[in-house]
Amino acid sequence: MTEEALLELTKKKNTSSPNDRIKELYARLSTQQRDFLGLQLSQALDFSSLAPFLNIHLNNLGDPFVSNCATLNTREMECEVLDHFAGLWHAPGRVPLDPDSYWGFLLTMGATEGNLYALWNARDYLAGDPLMHGGSGEKNRVPVLFYSEDTHYSITKCTRLLQLETFHKLGNGLYPGLCPITKDGRWPDGIPSCDGSIDPKHLAALVDFFVARGYPPIVFLNVGTSFKGAYDDVESVWQALLPVFERHGLRIRATENERQDYWVHIDGALGAGYLPHLEKAKALGLTEERVPIFDFRLPYVSSIVTSAHKWFGAPFPSGVFMTREKYRLNPCAQAQYVVTPDSTLASSRNGLSALILWYAINNSVGDTPARVASRCARLADYATRRLEKIREWHPGFWVKRASASLAVRFPTPRSEIFERFGLSADGGASHIFIMPHVTRSMVDALAEALSAPNAFEGCV
Repeated sequence: MTEEALLELTKKKNTSSPNDRIKELYARLSTQQRDFLGLQLSQALDFSSLAPFLNIHLNNLGDPFVSNCATLNTREMECEVLDHFAGLWHAPGRVPLDPDSYWGFLLTMGATEGNLYALWNARDYLAGDPLMHGGSGEKNRVPVLFYSEDTHYSITKCTRLLQLETFHKLGNGLYPGLCPITKDGRWPDGIPSCDGSIDPKHLAALVDFFVARGYPPIVFLNVGTSFKGAYDDVESVWQALLPVFERHGLRIRATENERQDYWVHIDGALGAGYLPHLEKAKALGLTEERVPIFDFRLPYVSSIVTSAHKWFGAPFPSGVFMTREKYRLNPCAQAQYVVTPDSTLASSRNGLSALILWYAINNSVGDTPARVASRCARLADYATRRLEKIREWHPGFWVKRASASLAVRFPTPRSEIFERFGLSADGGASHIFIMPHVTRSMVDALAEALSAPNAFEGCV
């Protein structure tokens, strides 16, 4: 809906009673929800039994593992949810003060909050700021961030908020014309990717350039990009980076007395929730999809985030951040009156988020999550094949799907179709995401609409 249309709608409705407005809004959103295909937002949710909690302020204040005076909380559920994700991501169990133990918290916003916190932690860790449990660090180093051209647009906001140097900004500022991966030496905005997945060789060349000049790297990888739903191959990235690190004498493993000289962060907004269940589905023989490994089984992974409202289907943005205890920085403050370290990004956090994610996890047990994941993978394959038939009516029509992705891309149709199915667009391409609520009949309805003679009328 355009801003003008929204303003006009507001003018028409401002004389209605609040209850009438709510009824009209619910009717409109319920209609939109039935055909919603465009963004990676699961609509398979039923939290009606939690409605009474809307009348209780639930505040998970401060560190989830430290009790405090905010007794109206769901910290017990939050810790259980964190334990669940530690299991999904093969992290060691939570043992206070154990350097390899996991630590994390549930996000009040989506994965962007977790990405911001991870980059903040990475910047200050590599710059030598004090850690929770000691360990020396070289002072005053300037970390540099590396990310692909398919990274979520919020990366720009995060780097500006943190005043974090990126390879693009630093390259243009100090080393113009010297980019090692372009013919003319210009620095690209993001590292080139192949159908959404970062190019490990180009990444390694750029990291080599800056490490040779004394800049420790922060490597930001995607496990389910926002538009293409693609996965960076974390293991291949490490195989490309390791010789660079060894050649320049970077510390590969953190010890009790020394820090490592890099940070690898995984933005798994969608994929970090979906892939563990797809991996289980493959073990059960329910799918043949290739499932990339991205989690804490890989000792070089420093932090991971996921969004609860994407794969798991929370009714509002929320998510999970997780790292290892040995990477934690000293909290900025510990307010005596709340009796808890201020160790998260948002001091007050949404306790309802923890309750909703706990409820979703505990109502999807056994092999049900694996079966849902395998069904979505099969449906993504079906959607690709179904949409390919549209070439019979529109010869210039094309369909693309990255390996194991839940996103299927195609040319952007006219506005009526675009709005009906809640599509999103980028550079003349639109996509659908096969989330748990999507059915074959929804895919067929889209295919039928796209097959109409005027489906692309008026499109550039």
